[in-house]
Amino acid sequence: MLETSKTCQSGMTFIELASQRPNAGMTEPIRDEAFLIALQLQPCADFDLYADGRLIRPRGFAAGSVALFDLRANLAMDRRDPFHAIDLYIPRRALNALADDANTFWVDELRHEPGRALADPVARHLLLAARPALSAQQGASALFIDQIAMALATHVAHTYGSMRTRPEVKTGALARWQERRARELIAANLAGNLTLADLASACELSIRHFTRAFRQSTGMSPHAWLLQLRVEKAKNLLATSRHMLAEIALDCGFSDQSHMTRVFQRYLGVTPAEWRRLQQR
Repeated sequence: MLETSKTCQSGMTFIELASQRPNAGMTEPIRDEAFLIALQLQPCADFDLYADGRLIRPRGFAAGSVALFDLRANLAMDRRDPFHAIDLYIPRRALNALADDANTFWVDELRHEPGRALADPVARHLLLAARPALSAQQGASALFIDQIAMALATHVAHTYGSMRTRPEVKTGALARWQERRARELIAANLAGNLTLADLASACELSIRHFTRAFRQSTGMSPHAWLLQLRVEKAKNLLATSRHMLAEIALDCGFSDQSHMTRVFQRYLGVTPAEWRRLQQR
Protein backbone atom coordinates (compact mmCIF):
# COMPACT_ATOMS: atom_id res chain seq x y z
CA MET A 1 0.00 0.00 0.00
CA LEU A 2 1.45 3.36 -1.06
CA GLU A 3 0.23 6.52 0.65
CA THR A 4 2.10 9.82 0.48
CA SER A 5 0.93 13.38 0.89
CA LYS A 6 2.13 16.97 0.96
CA THR A 7 0.15 19.85 2.48
CA CYS A 8 0.45 23.25 0.83
CA GLN A 9 0.61 26.59 2.58
CA SER A 10 -2.88 27.28 1.23
CA GLY A 11 -4.31 24.35 3.22
CA MET A 12 -4.77 22.14 0.15
CA THR A 13 -3.10 18.72 0.15
CA PHE A 14 -1.75 16.50 -2.62
CA ILE A 15 -2.22 12.79 -1.88
CA GLU A 16 -0.99 9.74 -3.80
CA LEU A 17 -2.70 6.44 -3.01
CA ALA A 18 -1.97 3.02 -4.51
CA SER A 19 -2.73 -0.61 -3.74
CA GLN A 20 -2.14 -3.62 -5.95
CA ARG A 21 -4.10 -5.87 -3.60
CA PRO A 22 -7.48 -6.89 -5.04
CA ASN A 23 -10.60 -6.60 -2.91
CA ALA A 24 -9.21 -3.89 -0.66
CA GLY A 25 -12.66 -3.56 0.89
CA MET A 26 -14.83 -0.75 2.20
CA THR A 27 -13.33 2.54 3.30
CA GLU A 28 -14.60 4.52 6.27
CA PRO A 29 -17.18 7.16 5.26
CA ILE A 30 -15.72 10.66 4.86
CA ARG A 31 -17.70 13.84 5.49
CA ASP A 32 -15.79 17.08 5.20
CA GLU A 33 -16.27 20.65 3.99
CA ALA A 34 -14.02 19.98 1.03
CA PHE A 35 -13.75 18.69 -2.52
CA LEU A 36 -11.35 16.15 -4.01
CA ILE A 37 -10.10 16.04 -7.59
CA ALA A 38 -8.46 12.73 -8.48
CA LEU A 39 -6.35 11.50 -11.42
CA GLN A 40 -6.44 7.77 -12.15
CA LEU A 41 -2.92 6.54 -12.86
CA GLN A 42 -4.23 3.07 -13.72
CA PRO A 43 -7.69 1.75 -14.65
CA CYS A 44 -10.02 1.11 -11.72
CA ALA A 45 -13.36 -0.01 -13.08
CA ASP A 46 -14.57 -2.38 -10.39
CA PHE A 47 -15.57 -0.47 -7.26
CA ASP A 48 -18.72 0.92 -5.68
CA LEU A 49 -19.19 4.48 -4.49
CA TYR A 50 -21.60 5.38 -1.69
CA ALA A 51 -22.84 8.95 -1.11
CA ASP A 52 -24.86 9.38 2.09
CA GLY A 53 -25.39 5.61 1.99
CA ARG A 54 -26.73 5.62 -1.59
CA LEU A 55 -25.01 3.25 -4.02
CA ILE A 56 -23.48 4.84 -7.14
CA ARG A 57 -21.90 2.68 -9.84
CA PRO A 58 -18.82 4.48 -11.17
CA ARG A 59 -18.24 5.02 -14.89
CA GLY A 60 -15.23 5.85 -17.00
CA PHE A 61 -12.43 5.34 -14.46
CA ALA A 62 -9.77 4.62 -17.09
CA ALA A 63 -6.11 5.53 -16.75
CA GLY A 64 -5.72 9.27 -17.30
CA SER A 65 -9.32 10.11 -16.36
CA VAL A 66 -10.14 12.71 -13.70
CA ALA A 67 -12.94 12.57 -11.13
CA LEU A 68 -14.50 15.12 -8.78
CA PHE A 69 -15.76 14.14 -5.33
CA ASP A 70 -17.86 16.31 -2.99
CA LEU A 71 -16.74 15.20 0.46
CA ARG A 72 -19.80 16.81 2.08
CA ALA A 73 -21.77 13.79 0.79
CA ASN A 74 -20.38 11.32 3.37
CA LEU A 75 -18.49 9.31 0.75
CA ALA A 76 -17.33 5.70 1.09
CA MET A 77 -15.84 3.26 -1.44
CA ASP A 78 -15.83 -0.51 -1.78
CA ARG A 79 -12.73 -1.25 -3.88
CA ARG A 80 -12.27 -4.57 -5.67
CA ASP A 81 -9.76 -3.59 -8.37
CA PRO A 82 -6.18 -2.52 -7.60
CA PHE A 83 -5.91 1.26 -7.81
CA HIS A 84 -3.38 4.07 -8.13
CA ALA A 85 -4.39 7.73 -8.06
CA ILE A 86 -3.08 11.18 -7.20
CA ASP A 87 -5.55 13.62 -5.65
CA LEU A 88 -5.80 17.23 -4.57
CA TYR A 89 -7.81 17.82 -1.41
CA ILE A 90 -9.42 21.30 -1.61
CA PRO A 91 -11.02 22.56 1.62
CA ARG A 92 -13.89 25.01 1.18
CA ARG A 93 -11.96 27.65 3.10
CA ALA A 94 -9.10 27.44 0.58
CA LEU A 95 -11.55 27.75 -2.32
CA ASN A 96 -13.18 30.76 -0.65
CA ALA A 97 -9.82 32.44 -0.07
CA LEU A 98 -8.93 31.87 -3.72
CA ALA A 99 -12.20 33.53 -4.77
CA ASP A 100 -11.59 36.48 -2.46
CA ASP A 101 -8.11 37.02 -3.90
CA ALA A 102 -9.52 36.91 -7.44
CA ASN A 103 -12.38 39.27 -6.49
CA THR A 104 -14.96 36.67 -7.51
CA PHE A 105 -18.04 35.20 -5.87
CA TRP A 106 -17.56 32.15 -3.65
CA VAL A 107 -18.13 28.78 -5.32
CA ASP A 108 -20.78 26.77 -3.46
CA GLU A 109 -21.02 23.79 -5.79
CA LEU A 110 -18.85 22.09 -8.41
CA ARG A 111 -20.91 20.76 -11.32
CA HIS A 112 -20.29 17.06 -11.77
CA GLU A 113 -22.11 13.75 -11.96
CA PRO A 114 -21.13 11.70 -8.89
CA GLY A 115 -19.24 8.57 -9.89
CA ARG A 116 -18.58 9.64 -13.47
CA ALA A 117 -14.97 10.29 -14.50
CA LEU A 118 -14.04 13.14 -16.83
CA ALA A 119 -11.57 13.85 -19.61
CA ASP A 120 -9.77 16.95 -18.30
CA PRO A 121 -6.25 17.32 -19.75
CA VAL A 122 -5.51 20.50 -17.75
CA ALA A 123 -6.24 18.83 -14.41
CA ARG A 124 -4.38 15.70 -15.52
CA HIS A 125 -1.17 17.56 -16.39
CA LEU A 126 -1.23 19.68 -13.23
CA LEU A 127 -1.68 16.63 -11.01
CA LEU A 128 1.14 14.84 -12.82
CA ALA A 129 3.37 17.89 -12.33
CA ALA A 130 2.87 17.66 -8.56
CA ARG A 131 3.60 13.95 -8.36
CA PRO A 132 7.43 14.13 -8.07
CA ALA A 133 7.07 16.22 -4.89
CA LEU A 134 5.32 13.28 -3.23
CA SER A 135 8.40 11.13 -3.67
CA ALA A 136 10.86 10.97 -0.78
CA GLN A 137 13.73 10.80 -3.27
CA GLN A 138 12.84 13.94 -5.19
CA GLY A 139 11.81 17.08 -3.34
CA ALA A 140 10.31 20.32 -4.60
CA SER A 141 9.98 23.78 -3.14
CA ALA A 142 6.87 24.49 -1.08
CA LEU A 143 6.20 27.55 -3.24
CA PHE A 144 6.21 25.43 -6.41
CA ILE A 145 3.77 22.91 -4.95
CA ASP A 146 1.52 25.66 -3.62
CA GLN A 147 1.43 27.33 -7.04
CA ILE A 148 0.38 24.06 -8.71
CA ALA A 149 -2.38 23.64 -6.11
CA MET A 150 -3.57 27.22 -6.67
CA ALA A 151 -3.53 26.76 -10.45
CA LEU A 152 -5.48 23.50 -10.24
CA ALA A 153 -8.03 24.88 -7.76
CA THR A 154 -8.53 27.94 -9.98
CA HIS A 155 -9.06 25.71 -13.00
CA VAL A 156 -11.58 23.58 -11.09
CA ALA A 157 -13.46 26.64 -9.80
CA HIS A 158 -13.71 28.20 -13.26
CA THR A 159 -14.50 25.00 -15.15
CA TYR A 160 -16.91 23.30 -12.75
CA GLY A 161 -17.94 26.10 -10.42
CA SER A 162 -18.61 28.91 -12.91
CA MET A 163 -16.41 31.26 -10.91
CA ARG A 164 -17.42 34.73 -12.07
CA THR A 165 -16.05 38.15 -11.29
CA ARG A 166 -17.99 40.35 -8.93
CA PRO A 167 -19.31 43.68 -10.15
CA GLU A 168 -17.07 46.60 -9.37
CA VAL A 169 -17.00 47.18 -5.63
CA LYS A 170 -19.07 50.19 -4.74
CA THR A 171 -17.48 53.10 -2.95
CA GLY A 172 -17.58 52.60 0.78
CA ALA A 173 -17.33 48.80 0.76
CA LEU A 174 -14.68 46.90 2.67
CA ALA A 175 -11.42 46.07 0.97
CA ARG A 176 -11.00 42.34 0.30
CA TRP A 177 -8.55 41.91 3.19
CA GLN A 178 -10.90 43.75 5.54
CA GLU A 179 -13.90 41.62 4.55
CA ARG A 180 -11.90 38.42 4.94
CA ARG A 181 -10.56 39.52 8.33
CA ALA A 182 -14.03 40.41 9.60
CA ARG A 183 -15.48 37.10 8.39
CA GLU A 184 -12.69 35.11 10.03
CA LEU A 185 -13.10 36.91 13.36
CA ILE A 186 -16.88 36.43 13.39
CA ALA A 187 -16.55 32.73 12.46
CA ALA A 188 -14.01 32.19 15.25
CA ASN A 189 -16.28 33.82 17.85
CA LEU A 190 -19.75 32.34 17.32
CA ALA A 191 -20.61 33.03 20.95
CA GLY A 192 -20.77 36.70 19.97
CA ASN A 193 -18.08 37.89 22.38
CA LEU A 194 -16.65 40.25 19.78
CA THR A 195 -17.87 43.82 19.76
CA LEU A 196 -18.27 46.11 16.79
CA ALA A 197 -15.33 48.04 18.20
CA ASP A 198 -13.19 44.86 18.00
CA LEU A 199 -14.18 44.21 14.38
CA ALA A 200 -13.74 47.85 13.35
CA SER A 201 -10.33 47.99 15.00
CA ALA A 202 -9.19 44.82 13.21
CA CYS A 203 -10.19 46.45 9.90
CA GLU A 204 -8.59 49.78 10.89
CA LEU A 205 -11.90 51.66 10.57
CA SER A 206 -14.24 53.59 12.81
CA ILE A 207 -17.27 51.67 14.10
CA ARG A 208 -19.63 53.74 11.97
CA HIS A 209 -17.56 53.31 8.80
CA PHE A 210 -17.06 49.58 9.43
CA THR A 211 -20.77 48.94 9.97
CA ARG A 212 -21.75 50.70 6.73
CA ALA A 213 -18.92 49.10 4.73
CA PHE A 214 -19.68 45.58 6.04
CA ARG A 215 -23.31 45.87 4.97
CA GLN A 216 -22.22 47.27 1.60
CA SER A 217 -19.89 44.30 1.05
CA THR A 218 -22.05 41.46 2.33
CA GLY A 219 -25.61 42.74 2.11
CA MET A 220 -26.24 42.22 5.82
CA SER A 221 -25.19 43.49 9.21
CA PRO A 222 -22.37 41.83 11.20
CA HIS A 223 -24.95 40.40 13.62
CA ALA A 224 -27.02 38.91 10.78
CA TRP A 225 -23.83 37.38 9.39
CA LEU A 226 -23.10 35.89 12.82
CA LEU A 227 -26.59 34.36 13.03
CA GLN A 228 -26.20 32.86 9.56
CA LEU A 229 -22.93 31.18 10.59
CA ARG A 230 -24.55 29.85 13.77
CA VAL A 231 -27.39 28.34 11.73
CA GLU A 232 -24.95 26.70 9.31
CA LYS A 233 -22.96 25.14 12.16
CA ALA A 234 -26.17 23.97 13.83
CA LYS A 235 -27.35 22.35 10.59
CA ASN A 236 -24.09 20.42 10.35
CA LEU A 237 -24.27 19.20 13.96
CA LEU A 238 -27.93 18.25 13.63
CA ALA A 239 -27.13 16.18 10.54
CA THR A 240 -23.93 14.52 11.78
CA SER A 241 -24.31 14.11 15.55
CA ARG A 242 -26.75 12.80 18.11
CA HIS A 243 -26.21 15.66 20.55
CA MET A 244 -29.21 17.06 22.37
CA LEU A 245 -30.69 20.25 20.91
CA ALA A 246 -29.72 22.22 24.02
CA GLU A 247 -26.08 21.12 23.66
CA ILE A 248 -26.01 22.06 19.98
CA ALA A 249 -27.53 25.47 20.76
CA LEU A 250 -24.77 26.31 23.23
CA ASP A 251 -22.05 24.89 20.98
CA CYS A 252 -23.20 27.16 18.14
CA GLY A 253 -23.28 30.31 20.24
CA PHE A 254 -27.02 30.59 20.89
CA SER A 255 -28.04 31.64 24.39
CA ASP A 256 -30.29 28.57 24.77
CA GLN A 257 -32.40 26.07 22.81
CA SER A 258 -35.37 28.41 22.43
CA HIS A 259 -33.10 31.09 20.95
CA MET A 260 -31.79 28.59 18.38
CA THR A 261 -35.36 27.52 17.57
CA ARG A 262 -36.49 31.11 16.93
CA VAL A 263 -33.55 31.87 14.65
CA PHE A 264 -33.87 28.52 12.83
CA GLN A 265 -37.54 29.15 12.08
CA ARG A 266 -36.76 32.64 10.85
CA TYR A 267 -34.06 31.42 8.45
CA LEU A 268 -35.35 27.99 7.39
CA GLY A 269 -39.05 27.97 8.21
CA VAL A 270 -38.75 24.83 10.38
CA THR A 271 -37.59 24.05 13.91
CA PRO A 272 -34.22 22.34 14.53
CA ALA A 273 -36.00 19.11 15.51
CA GLU A 274 -38.05 19.15 12.29
CA TRP A 275 -34.93 19.87 10.21
CA ARG A 276 -33.08 16.94 11.84
CA ARG A 277 -35.99 14.58 11.09
CA LEU A 278 -36.01 15.71 7.46
CA GLN A 279 -32.29 14.96 7.14
CA GLN A 280 -32.69 11.52 8.69
CA ARG A 281 -35.34 10.61 6.13
